[in-house]
Amino acid sequence: MIIFGTRGVKSTIKTGDFNCPQCNQIKPFRHRKVTKFFTLYFIPIIPLGNKGEYVECKGCNNTYIARVLENNTAENKEIFQVLHEKAIKHSMVLTMLADGEIDANEKQQVLEIINKFCQHKLDMHQLTSYIQEVQRDREDVSTYLKKIGSMLNFQGKELILRCAFLVAASDGNVDKSEIKLMKKMAKALDLTSSQYDALLAKYTSEIAKKPQTVISNTETPAPVVTEDHSRFMPN
Repeated sequence: MIIFGTRGVKSTIKTGDFNCPQCNQIKPFRHRKVTKFFTLYFIPIIPLGNKGEYVECKGCNNTYIARVLENNTAENKEIFQVLHEKAIKHSMVLTMLADGEIDANEKQQVLEIINKFCQHKLDMHQLTSYIQEVQRDREDVSTYLKKIGSMLNFQGKELILRCAFLVAASDGNVDKSEIKLMKKMAKALDLTSSQYDALLAKYTSEIAKKPQTVISNTETPAPVVTEDHSRFMPN
């Protein structure tokens, strides 16, 4: 019996040091390439093309698209971090407010997410003030998400939705208003309807098996600059 198929084979293009967006300091990296190979008895025989490239930080082990090396300046990184933090804070608070109530468990979950994934930490009093600001300004959930949608890889987008689902589920019930808001978030992040449906089903299954653990095994995200990052740069 002849066994054949295809698989990706990783190789290192170059190594060096870069300013890792997650570590927030200079770290060594590997620029990696994945080549699709035809395999015979599980042995790669014939290269069939390049499946993609990525940059791997040796400090935190997060991966980034290759363009992170082209846009790796302190100014770019600072602008991205500001936008990313605003998007997380704003979208998590709006998720909490979606059902018309401020549940204590949801509020605590929002605080934990902000303090885990944002550099600027908040206490409960500061969060309460920010919630009031969001209620007063009434900005749409897409306001900041659209600004970072083209700057995030899939893992970064998925993490924001995962966190939003955990907030929504913290009161024991994910209602229609919260699901509608998360669908709007997915659209602002340039995720397709099928991607959103698959993620929602995944989160629902996870939380049903083990409540309140949807992000328990999730590391700090690896969002990173992609195409069109220049349009958020100062002239």
